[in-house]
Amino acid sequence: MVRRWLIEESAQGTVGREALLLDRPERAGAVASPLAWRILQELAKAPDYPNALAARLKVHEQKVYYHVRRLEAAGFLEVVREEPKRGASARILAPTADAFAIVLKGRGSPVSSPMLAHAGAVTRFLEEFTRDGTFAGSIVVGSPYTHGPFNTTARDSPYAVELGFFLGRLFAAPKGLVVRLDTEVKALGPGKEDMILVGGPVANIITMDLNPHLAVNFDWKQVWRMESSRTRRPYADEQVGLIAKVRNPWNADRVIVLLSGLHAVGTMAAILGLTRFADDVLDGFTPGEDFYRVVAGQDRDGDGRLDAVSVLE
Repeated sequence: MVRRWLIEESAQGTVGREALLLDRPERAGAVASPLAWRILQELAKAPDYPNALAARLKVHEQKVYYHVRRLEAAGFLEVVREEPKRGASARILAPTADAFAIVLKGRGSPVSSPMLAHAGAVTRFLEEFTRDGTFAGSIVVGSPYTHGPFNTTARDSPYAVELGFFLGRLFAAPKGLVVRLDTEVKALGPGKEDMILVGGPVANIITMDLNPHLAVNFDWKQVWRMESSRTRRPYADEQVGLIAKVRNPWNADRVIVLLSGLHAVGTMAAILGLTRFADDVLDGFTPGEDFYRVVAGQDRDGDGRLDAVSVLE
């Protein structure tokens, strides 16, 4: 039997149980009896040997032995240890898993991971990036080689690992590669799929091409800064990041999510905002409308690494 995890929400929090999937119909017959069901439930509370279990259940020990043998043969029970009892060795039995399940051949329904408190907010924000629970789209990072009009290498691309680790808990991985270099997308054309862009316009040339279409954009004509046409506010701190979701200007049927900063640490602030503080950062998001959030990264514990963000706009 194959092992999987069953996740349950309860008043006490999220509980995980290791489950065995029944792979043959005859296995299910071993638990069809009400007594077999009681035996399995009772041994889940406390492992025991058949004679003692019969006393607990107040039934004849031969009936218990019969069902225990069937449950063992079907893979529901196992011997966890042996103890000396009255000059003999008693086999202490317990269920082989915390739960058992029958999985049908349907596709199932995509759900947010209950292990992430704000998974619902993020999956709504990224609804275009999933097909039946599988991630659909690309994460576009700056090339590690010298490229673009600024002749730079991307320093913020490694932060995409943090994003990928988070998304892997929300969506199943597709068959092909998820990550593309900005130079690859430039060559193929940026209108072919939904994209998550990581990095500002210096590091990521697709962000540079997108920049003129943004209501909060990057300005390097006089001094390197971010400027909002909505509030007329400029931002020049290196820890400032931008989280945006807009229609792809090269294909209106596609969307672009932008996670970028004035510097690499600002890109990290944007990623941190989406992955750990989504309930606050995505508050006010309306599906189908362009969305912008300017955040500032913070190091609250003083260890030199960002661990929080504040929303500036």
